[in-house]
Amino acid sequence: MPGISPRLPLMVSTEDGPYRLNKTVQAALAQDLKMIILTNPGERMMDPSFGAGVRTYIFENFSPSIYDDITSSIMRQVEAYLPQIVIDKITFNESQDQEISDLMDNNILSITITYSVPPISEQQSLIIPIT
Repeated sequence: MPGISPRLPLMVSTEDGPYRLNKTVQAALAQDLKMIILTNPGERMMDPSFGAGVRTYIFENFSPSIYDDITSSIMRQVEAYLPQIVIDKITFNESQDQEISDLMDNNILSITITYSVPPISEQQSLIIPIT
């Protein structure tokens, strides 16, 4: 089955060819969103404005103003680089699943992004622990 994009991290695959592939639009968009969030501005050589830079907030004292800064950074980047998705909700250190919530350390920044893809009428959540 042909793929849409290489799945990161790159791993050898005998099924897909040289590397594993994202085979669905949902998987490719989730990977792209994760790359935007985890990339710091200036890290991508040919596009220094790419990236939300959430890792720069690791040593900050988390407060509503920091969460607002992170949210606005993510929203700007998604609007610029992934206009095909719509961010519905961004939450920090919260989980709908009580088991996961009980296991989470309060000193780890965890971002849950709920987004939709209007062209395919799909809604997904992406949980990113920033450690």
